[in-house]
Amino acid sequence: MRYPDAHKTQTRQRIVAMAALRFRAEGLAGVGIANLMADLGLTHGGFYAHFDSKEQLVATACSQALQQLNQHWRQLLEQAAPGECMAALASDYLSPAHRDLPDSGCALAALAGELARQGVTVRQRVACELEAILDTLAEARRRDGQADSALADLALLVGSLSLARLIDDAALSQQLLQQARDRLVAPK
Repeated sequence: MRYPDAHKTQTRQRIVAMAALRFRAEGLAGVGIANLMADLGLTHGGFYAHFDSKEQLVATACSQALQQLNQHWRQLLEQAAPGECMAALASDYLSPAHRDLPDSGCALAALAGELARQGVTVRQRVACELEAILDTLAEARRRDGQADSALADLALLVGSLSLARLIDDAALSQQLLQQARDRLVAPK
């Protein structure tokens, strides 16, 4: 029985969405294709109707997760008052809710170490999305009337969130998030 093209597209999107969630929650190495497909009620062999390899899935899922982050940031920028753009991004990104939900949060904070060790295909796709994210951060600074510091801003955001997730002491973790937020919104 042949399925309509829309079914294949929907199935592929289900695989990508579940992979993006599972990669962030369990790490790239922690997610096997057979288990991922079984969790979706699909066969392991069916994976290859959508992707040539796990590397292709990693590239697609991470790219999509970073696109979603950037879209979310763009929405925050549209809602933020001039002069409050970085504060809006920092408050949202460096929040306890984001810290506590890595599976639905930023793929960079969850996977940066693993992504750096991936093949060229994955790194190139992630680099492409990083450029868009850096553009959004630069725009936030411009809207706030400040000089572009997107690279440092991204490093502070991702690094702080990653460390806050690592720290078991809830008060210290919260203090780290707060200090990073304060640093990001301090006048430049």
